[in-house]
Amino acid sequence: MNWGALGAISETIGAIGVIASLLYVALQGRANTRASAVEAKLASTRFYAEFLDKLIESPELNDLFSRGRSDFNALERDDQFRFTNLALRAFTIFSANWFQYRQGTLNEQDWFEQKAIVNFWLRGAGIQQWWNKTGRLMFGSDFVNFIDVAIENTNA
Repeated sequence: MNWGALGAISETIGAIGVIASLLYVALQGRANTRASAVEAKLASTRFYAEFLDKLIESPELNDLFSRGRSDFNALERDDQFRFTNLALRAFTIFSANWFQYRQGTLNEQDWFEQKAIVNFWLRGAGIQQWWNKTGRLMFGSDFVNFIDVAIENTNA
């Protein structure tokens, strides 16, 4: 065997190795994407479940949520502050989920579920009062626009 043939065989083996490496990297990237999507779903579910647990465990907090959701303006000043903290906690979760959806780590079906929860909140007149008075001042313009459109659709 001459040097030219040996060089050609070496190049072929090298090319096969490069192709195999690229395939491996592509498979790993796909697996990582899937793992990221699963983690995003679990995190969004966990955060909201922990929030709900607090409402379930505290009848007083649940009562505040119910009254504030109906009519934020009717709450006493101290209850408005407490309700604001409660709503901020929820809307921070909503904002994170919306961000994940826009980044592609939360798929359409998972976003549909999260958006249904957002829409449930926005059907409360007190939530809309809170949003217009306080909430919209605490989030970025893209999320504010998303919530504003959702409120318009809810009221349509």
